[in-house]
Amino acid sequence: MTPGEKCSLLLMRDDGGTRRWRISLRLFRALCLAVVLLPLLLGGAGWLGWIFYKDNAALSIQQRQLEQENKMLGAALKRLSNLEQLLDMPDHAKLLALQNQQTTLKVAELGVLPPEAPPQESAKDQNQADAISLEAAPASQISSAPTVDMKLIGIENVNAHRLGDKLRIGLDLHNSQQKSQLAGYVVCSVKSMGSESVLLEIPKDVASFRINRFKRAVFAPNLPVAMRNLSTPLTVIIEINLEDRGLVYRNEYPVER
Repeated sequence: MTPGEKCSLLLMRDDGGTRRWRISLRLFRALCLAVVLLPLLLGGAGWLGWIFYKDNAALSIQQRQLEQENKMLGAALKRLSNLEQLLDMPDHAKLLALQNQQTTLKVAELGVLPPEAPPQESAKDQNQADAISLEAAPASQISSAPTVDMKLIGIENVNAHRLGDKLRIGLDLHNSQQKSQLAGYVVCSVKSMGSESVLLEIPKDVASFRINRFKRAVFAPNLPVAMRNLSTPLTVIIEINLEDRGLVYRNEYPVER
């Protein structure tokens, strides 16, 4: 063929119809080359797509790991900030606050009260002995836990009433920051004149809270057996612990009859 010549492509049907296309030799060769290279190009594109997909999945996993580490570092930073505030307290108050925080954290993790020692006497004799010792203790043994208020959560309308062998404790929780949801739990203890405080048994799901702005909390724990027949006034110690900050509030309130 000379450079000026063209190729003729014929398409014949069974009924005799014919279609003809005249194209240059260069265009014909280009079409043939495209038919040969097209499957290879599609295969290469699919392979590259699979490589990019795997790289994207690996980057997504790495991003989630980094986000989790960032959250853990943020929580650790908040704990250090809380510890710094505790270290700024007086030595005696600081020691009591740290001990109480460790105790309440262990109780929250376990979801149960610390195990009681096995009784050495019968239940009736032991209860009578406890009641006598509580009533006979001198007033000089009264000790109050230090008040704590880090202004991270608002506590209002606190009331405690004695209803037979139970206590009814109610309080309003306010999110003072209102920037994010507050999550934590409430720990309540009771004590009488001349006695150590006794942790009240409150189910973990009842004591826990998550609030955006406001929540009314009401508890009805049983009184310790040794305090049920006492005539001396009782006091309730209310502590608020946040999941990422620990102890942020503690105060005492009288129990009304």
